[in-house]
Amino acid sequence: MELSDKAGFDGVELDCSGLTVNADDLYRLSVDHNMPFKNIIAPSLISKNPLYRLVNGDFLLFSFYETLKPDNIILKIPLTPALKSICCYLFKDKILYLKEKYSNNIIAIENNAPCNISCLKPIMNIKNIRDFAYEHDVFINFDVSNCAATGKDILLSYDMIAPRVKSVHLSDFGGTKGMSHLIPGKGLLPLGMLLSRMKQFNFNGNISFEIDPKELENYEEGEIITLYKELIGYVKSYF
Repeated sequence: MELSDKAGFDGVELDCSGLTVNADDLYRLSVDHNMPFKNIIAPSLISKNPLYRLVNGDFLLFSFYETLKPDNIILKIPLTPALKSICCYLFKDKILYLKEKYSNNIIAIENNAPCNISCLKPIMNIKNIRDFAYEHDVFINFDVSNCAATGKDILLSYDMIAPRVKSVHLSDFGGTKGMSHLIPGKGLLPLGMLLSRMKQFNFNGNISFEIDPKELENYEEGEIITLYKELIGYVKSYF
């Protein structure tokens, strides 16, 4: 939180999976640094302890949402090696439940990428996600690197879903599935063209930098702050 404050972010995103702090402590940090939570990512069953996520995932999500009051709840499209129809049904049921409990305006589903290690694949491609979002009146969190990792053109994909995109995970892609969520500018993606396209579609949602922590391992704190300041300035130059 302190680093985000120093770098000049206007908010942060929280992944609810694997947290060791409670919502009240995070809320106090948010107030201390005047750093609201823009998005929270719902816990995923794809984790080191899927049974714990299955039993406690909803409780964690509700606790963090009701305490932190973010703009969006992001739910990643599930990955599965089989039983796709059952997984689709469970995901749909989860979305409908959250719509009824809260509001469709805060729900954003995120496109996912295959996991090579476990041979898991997303249950929906970008077109299915668009159709699902319109059918159930929810929104989309567009993960740029995940889109590229599935072999799809990020510009054409964004054009397909633009009216429903409420938030974006911005990072670069290196051309192979092992080189995803790179620092913007370190990969092959036309991120400037994407930002221009977003401006043309009057995008006014949240943009988060979702960068693989390994990309920052050799950076000192001051270098990370400088990097993020440059990235923030780069994005704002398009809007």
